[in-house]
Amino acid sequence: MVQQGLFQTQVLRQEQIFAPQQIQSLKILTLPLLDLQTRVNQEMEANPTLERLANEGEQLIGDPVEELASPESPNGDGKGQDAERDEFLQNLIQIEDSFNNYLPPSNATSYGGSDVDEKRQYFFDSLTTEPTLHDNLLEQLRTGEANEDSRRIGEIIIGSIDDSGYLRSSLDELIVDCQADIGDVRDCLKLIQTFDPPGVGGHDLRECLLLQLGRRNKKGTLTYKVVDKYLEQIGKNRIPEVAKALRVSPTMLYKATREIRALQPRPGLAVRSDTDQYVLPEVFVEESADGYDIRTNRDHIPRLRVSPLYRKLLENKDTSREVREYIKEKIVGGNALIKSIEQRQSTIYRIAEIVVKRQNGFFDDGQESMKPLTMSQVAEEIGVHETTVSRAIANKYIQTPRGLFPFKHFFTTGYRTSDGDMLSSLSIKSKIQTLISEEDPGHPLSDQQIVDMLRDQGLKVARRTVAKYREELGIQASHLRKSYGI
Repeated sequence: MVQQGLFQTQVLRQEQIFAPQQIQSLKILTLPLLDLQTRVNQEMEANPTLERLANEGEQLIGDPVEELASPESPNGDGKGQDAERDEFLQNLIQIEDSFNNYLPPSNATSYGGSDVDEKRQYFFDSLTTEPTLHDNLLEQLRTGEANEDSRRIGEIIIGSIDDSGYLRSSLDELIVDCQADIGDVRDCLKLIQTFDPPGVGGHDLRECLLLQLGRRNKKGTLTYKVVDKYLEQIGKNRIPEVAKALRVSPTMLYKATREIRALQPRPGLAVRSDTDQYVLPEVFVEESADGYDIRTNRDHIPRLRVSPLYRKLLENKDTSREVREYIKEKIVGGNALIKSIEQRQSTIYRIAEIVVKRQNGFFDDGQESMKPLTMSQVAEEIGVHETTVSRAIANKYIQTPRGLFPFKHFFTTGYRTSDGDMLSSLSIKSKIQTLISEEDPGHPLSDQQIVDMLRDQGLKVARRTVAKYREELGIQASHLRKSYGI
């Protein structure tokens, strides 16, 4: 029988506990530039000892410890410090500096000059909010000839239209919401369906396309009949079947389908929304005579130091103990923030160096020359954990001679060719896209044919992998790509 009771035992185990400075360092590392600027502004509001440097020649990090470690007293003998101050300075010297995965700066980053604040303000002043689809529809409703009751019903109908331009409420639901007669609601809906962009207010894809064709005076045409009766079959590329039902040639029907493809399936997207995301590149890669130069975004990197005013308060022996303790707390926090920003910039710069070195073929020849690169490989080379690399590249961009790319674009798995070379999955996708773009529209390539053609190029790729990459590229299967026209 098992004896029940309370017992005390000793267990020896190791646990890793993150210090507050380490947690802050990881958060700073993850932030994109725009978010980092916001975070720094918040810290500066909460920490009066921090100030932003505006002169290029000033020191990057103001270190009050070095400047206060051996100050001279008014009489020059250095004996004017009391015991309390010595203890305080000793505490500052012992601030935790050993952050996990700390990378010493491998490049010097200078401030962009005294006009940086003006540039930053101009950048944010240039950001505008475009009117939404609903704003445009309401403007057309209010500037039209509708009476007050019709405007009230129209506002409710417009509120039921999603960002794609589709009406998501049935006619019965609108009658209940508007508390109006079915005739008034239907008339108001027909009015809204005449607004721009064409096709707005349709309940489904069929009605949306029919509205657009009606605006083009295409009622009664072959294209209108196809959308009205055979849209689903056309979506499955059943050209011969539909052509037989309509008693037209496949060539004529194919011309109609091309006209259908020119319509807008989501008319609301034609109106620019206010969901645009603005990004700033963390790193610039520029071509030079010696290859490619790397530089960080100096214009938008916050450059801070501890204010000399508060260092003087520490030097003043008349400063009260409460004030000293407050200044001590803020200086420790300010130094931790400065160190975290410095660490962040160094980590991102080191990662960019490896990316440029490993993906040199991409910068020279394009996507087809990309090599496999994983976060673990980069982490091993710079001596950090893989999760640190993941945090460092999250939501961050790199400006290259070939355009702006997220850092993650350069991290892909790969395949080994028959010659022993390694190619990235993005390179395989590029080759698949090239093969399909050059195919005969009347006899599109099957996935197996693409596998055979890649094998002829020395790439052994499974058929299911080709199908997966094709779908990720947004390319339909061969039977849906088949063309029946000239």
